[in-house]
Formats: sequence, C-alpha cells, structure tokens
Amino acid sequence: MPAKSAAKPKRVGPGRLSAEATAELPTRLLDAAMKLFSEQGFAATTMDQIAKEAGASTKTIYARYSNKSDILKEVVKRIVDKTVDGIQHQAPVDAENTSPRDFLVTLCTQVVVRISTDAGALNRMAFAESHHLPELKRMYAEATATGAGMIRRALEQWHGQDLIPALDPSEFAQAAVLCHSMATDWARIGTAMADAPGRAEIDTRVGFAVDMFLRACGYRPEPGQAKRKPRKA
Repeated sequence: MPAKSAAKPKRVGPGRLSAEATAELPTRLLDAAMKLFSEQGFAATTMDQIAKEAGASTKTIYARYSNKSDILKEVVKRIVDKTVDGIQHQAPVDAENTSPRDFLVTLCTQVVVRISTDAGALNRMAFAESHHLPELKRMYAEATATGAGMIRRALEQWHGQDLIPALDPSEFAQAAVLCHSMATDWARIGTAMADAPGRAEIDTRVGFAVDMFLRACGYRPEPGQAKRKPRKA
C-alpha cells in the first residue's frame, strides 16, 4: 500500500513555518523522499519533488542536504537505526543474558520484519538500481553488515562461554555473514519480487535457519531451551 503523503506544514506568515513545523521538517523530508523513491525510483526523483511532497521549499531542502545521495543515506540510516533499536529492546547486544537461539531468532526476525515492511521499497530499489548507483550499493552493504556485526560479537561472547565448540575464532566473521544470509536473504529476494512474507512464514524459516547454523557450530542447548519461542517483534 503506498505511503501517505507528508502532512502539510502549518505556517505563521508568508513563506514561514511555525516552530512545530520546523522541528518536524527533517522527518517530513525523509518521509517524502522514501515515498517518492519507492514509487518512482531513485533516478527519476528530483530534489524539487521531494521538497514539494514535504511541503517545503527547494531552498530549505538544499540547506539540509547537498544532493539526493545524502537524502538516500539518511533514509537508509533511519531504517537501520530503527531495526537496531528494536533488536536492542528485545535481545542484549552482548548476547550475555539470553540463549544463542533466542538471541539469533530475535535479531534475524527483526531484520526480516523490517525488510518486508518499512524497508521493502528500498530493498526492491537496491536490487534494481545498485548496478548503476554505487552509493546505493555501498549503503545496502553497510545495512546488511550491521546485522552480521551483531552476530559476530555474539559469537565471541558464546565462544568465551564454550557454547559453540565447533566454531574456530578465525571463522567468526565469515560465520556471522553466513548466519545473517541464511536467515534473511530469502526475505530480501521475496520482497524484491513483491512477495513479502507473512509472520508465520518468517517465524518458521528464521527458526529453521538459526537451528541449522547453531548445530553446525556445535551448540547444544540445555533441556527446555531448544525450541523456545522468541518474544514477538
């Protein structure tokens, strides 16, 4: 379903925004950019269109962003930050206070939910336009590296607790990328083809991928931990 147009700002005089509207301007600009990038693609969207959609002037948008790439970077960063914030509220980043399975399922589920909802349009755009937009390709790689980095740090924690005896520390970086890919790439591909998964499919496929990965690492959960359901995202 198309995103809603940005709300029209309140004005206090000719060409002037109220203090409240000024404070909301960064969010309106990013919302407008996200909507237009999703509907038209990056190349076809202009700075003038973004400003108009946000109810702002072209001068205002150029005072905050020098070009479309800067805006796209902020749009992607906002999605990544929102995903990380959600993960941090559900599973400790240091993975110390939860089981490896619960940590990985919670983290990867949050990523897949974001891929199939808020970030769905950007995901499709990345697949379609990265071949001629190096900046988009770089930012897409950075976004996926965020999740893999969290997994790598968790592997270090679990190694210290002797929970993953089959995995050597020299393999942590590659193993983290592989785990992230196993649990989330299927959703990226499906969403890019306009076939975003539902929650039941997400729970099933993420759980299966995590179990396969942890078995390969030599993880053996304590009785009662093997199939515990993670908290809902």
